[in-house]
Amino acid sequence: MPAATISSKCVPNSRDRLLDVAVELFATRGYQAIGLRDLAGRLGLHAGSLYNHIENKQCLLFELIEGAVSDLLADTKRRMRGARTHRDRLRRFVHAFVAFNLTEKHRLLLVTREFVNLTDEQQREINQLKNSYAALLKTIICAVCGETGCISDRTGLITEAVIGMLYGHSLWQSNEIPEQTLTDVLTHFVLGIITGGNNPAIEA
Repeated sequence: MPAATISSKCVPNSRDRLLDVAVELFATRGYQAIGLRDLAGRLGLHAGSLYNHIENKQCLLFELIEGAVSDLLADTKRRMRGARTHRDRLRRFVHAFVAFNLTEKHRLLLVTREFVNLTDEQQREINQLKNSYAALLKTIICAVCGETGCISDRTGLITEAVIGMLYGHSLWQSNEIPEQTLTDVLTHFVLGIITGGNNPAIEA
């Protein structure tokens, strides 16, 4: 293999570096507080050179948020494969969120805090992904409510409450809690929301 080809594989992709820096700065300092000069300065580039990689700062934010929600959705689907009971399916859903938050906290923070800075069209596209994510949980809730006599037209509100709880907790969570323990505790809380505090004897 030519030496030039080997060398190119060792050099970090400039666009990937830009995305990593943007996630960090947008999450830690806020999207509105960061300009293209800040991004370029961290990368050791001129601000104008960033337009070789992005259309503008807002499109960059959209790409980061879209990527985060898409990855969360894909990982949740992957982790839920093979689940055989309602409780296992629910636990896998919660575990996917917990794991994503522990490893991608900055990306998740952009979803919760910087969504308002997207255009209406961009928000609609992100909401389509969010609806697909919520549909996974809604299927679980419908199955649980079918066993416990919950009113079916409450399913949408319950779904929103559960997802709101998970996202809300992610803003406060301490990393000192082990991943498995946190998953178990949050799963118990979610079951409480779904069943109105009376956890049914769902097959484990």
